[in-house]
Amino acid sequence: MRRLRINENIRNLVQEVRLSTNDLVCPIFVEEGLEKKKQVDSMPDIARLPLSEVSNEVQNISDLKIPAVMLFGIPSQKDEKGTSAFVEQGIVQNAISEIKSNFDDKIVIMADVCLCQYTSSGHCGIINDKKIDNDLSIETLTKIAVSQAKAGVDVVSPSAMMDGQVSAIRNGLDNAG
Repeated sequence: MRRLRINENIRNLVQEVRLSTNDLVCPIFVEEGLEKKKQVDSMPDIARLPLSEVSNEVQNISDLKIPAVMLFGIPSQKDEKGTSAFVEQGIVQNAISEIKSNFDDKIVIMADVCLCQYTSSGHCGIINDKKIDNDLSIETLTKIAVSQAKAGVDVVSPSAMMDGQVSAIRNGLDNAG
């Protein structure tokens, strides 16, 4: 065991992990057009929620002392370019506004920045000529992040696996103010 204590870096690598609720982020799947909560079969205790139930869910999460939520949108309409992902009244943007108006800074609001749930292809990028158009995709991802920021999100979370997305999103957010 002494070999695991020879210096601070090794000790830090092998030390016990101490998790608390302060380290948790609870996912919320909000679905446009859904009328009542619907269980996600592959994820126990996780449900798709209509917008009308988001604040109640956030309150339950907050009561558990979990400090943050991560929003994932499920739109009612998809298209080749994922346009419902960045509209002002999109499902995630509306959920952000709803949570922010009811909880202000009492909970951290994070939102997924991806296209897969918004494109008719289901891909994380926009397809042109049977190929992912990386440049157009990151332009669209930037629009998504900016629209979420305008709605009041605290953290945008790019997950689309597009080259250059983080830099493009950061620049887009900076330019949008």
